[in-house]
Amino acid sequence: MVVAAVERAVVDHAYVRGVAEQRSRQSHRADQGRIPAYFRDLDYDGYRRIRFISENALWRDDNVPYRVEFFHAGYLFRRSVRIHEFTGTHVQPVPFSAKAFDYRDLNVPFFARWGLGYAGFRVLHPLNEVERWDELVSFLGASYFRALGKGQRYGLSARGLAINSGGPAPEEFPDFTEFWLGKPEVGRPGITIHALLEGPSVAGAYTFVFTPGDDTSVDVQATLYFRQGVDMAGLAPMTSMFWFGEGSATRHGDFRPEVHDSDGLLVATDATTRLWRPLINPPAVRHTDFSMTEFAGFGLLQRDRDFRSYEDIEGRYELRPSLWMEPVGTWPAGRVRLVELPARDEYHDNIVAFWTPDAPIVPGQPFELAWRLKWTRAATWGGPPGWVKATRQTVELGRPRLTKLVVDFAIPGEAQPGPEVEVTADVSLPEGARVTYEQVLRNDIDFSYRLILHVEAAESLATVDLRARLLVAGQPLTETWVYPWTP
Repeated sequence: MVVAAVERAVVDHAYVRGVAEQRSRQSHRADQGRIPAYFRDLDYDGYRRIRFISENALWRDDNVPYRVEFFHAGYLFRRSVRIHEFTGTHVQPVPFSAKAFDYRDLNVPFFARWGLGYAGFRVLHPLNEVERWDELVSFLGASYFRALGKGQRYGLSARGLAINSGGPAPEEFPDFTEFWLGKPEVGRPGITIHALLEGPSVAGAYTFVFTPGDDTSVDVQATLYFRQGVDMAGLAPMTSMFWFGEGSATRHGDFRPEVHDSDGLLVATDATTRLWRPLINPPAVRHTDFSMTEFAGFGLLQRDRDFRSYEDIEGRYELRPSLWMEPVGTWPAGRVRLVELPARDEYHDNIVAFWTPDAPIVPGQPFELAWRLKWTRAATWGGPPGWVKATRQTVELGRPRLTKLVVDFAIPGEAQPGPEVEVTADVSLPEGARVTYEQVLRNDIDFSYRLILHVEAAESLATVDLRARLLVAGQPLTETWVYPWTP
């Protein structure tokens, strides 16, 4: 790697936007960042032998509340990225150093270390204890990144951009190819990271401001320059894993009751309406769109926080964070899309959610948006007080195309209607389906409410899209449960 001298420059979003605009006028280089074959051919165990030596962390001796450690390229991470450090007045590259790593017993050829760069990095911060440096955020692979709030374990990931995700056209995975790390200032709580996104169809500038806490927030600003039109541009995308849950028909022979990083998608179609869509592991790719004229946010949430629901002392799925996204400023008309892919195990993400504009992207013109991400353990974000805590199903009720669905709604204490108040259900379903039995029960054990539905579908219906919520005196007590039943 060629090391340049320190340069005087103000690195901000406008600076990176200028770089992105210039790159968008050039052809995309598919071979950029390519690493030597020895590291590309490493298997999982070989790659894990390479360890970053923590004494070499960036800013380790600078008395600031953040440190940066770097990931070596190799195995699945076959491209290196360019990394810079900047202050308010200057910028300089962070060169790759093989001496920063312990290769242990790997017999690395001498020339394999030539031309190497880092594959990504992670930022450390005393998140949980004053004297302990915990991982706060990491960037590694394509445009993926993930963060943690206090007491959380890594689960789902965010991405910079999704292109044609889950669609008929081949999916494109743009890469963050260059980063600018803002050296923290004493007394300022957050850390700023700029990134350059590059792919065959697009170049873009991103600014991230991470603020750690019980909920770690990330303010994102993005400016995209498309070289060509794309079928489906996914903004603020997030990816997760759902193998099976309490409502799944099978546990695939596994001893655990549930295995998932997220158990549902929450969509805010306006300031007061919330839709909850439990995740499923479908037999084939499934797309679900949520259209809206006033967009207030969406997120993949992990609501079940009971260890007994997972019984996994290593995975600790009850500690996996939820990720909530809120738009900043005015966004054009669009929709939230949920993509669910079939999953055979817990090791591959099979859930994608993102926002996509209704109007086609215009190549050559800057497309700018800003949003805020929250890595959180909160069960809901705004809307009615009640929220869906579980969805269960009895598939066979004695005759074909008849099912029983049981939906449990949690009601916070201050919103509890009391045993003498009548709580009713508002249920909607398509023509050709009917409710043959309906009951709302108050659960005196945990003061939740249970909705029981028997639903029958005509032969003509391949999927029945159900919606239900609970009401008190005609007003919403809960969010709206949205469920696709396949008879």
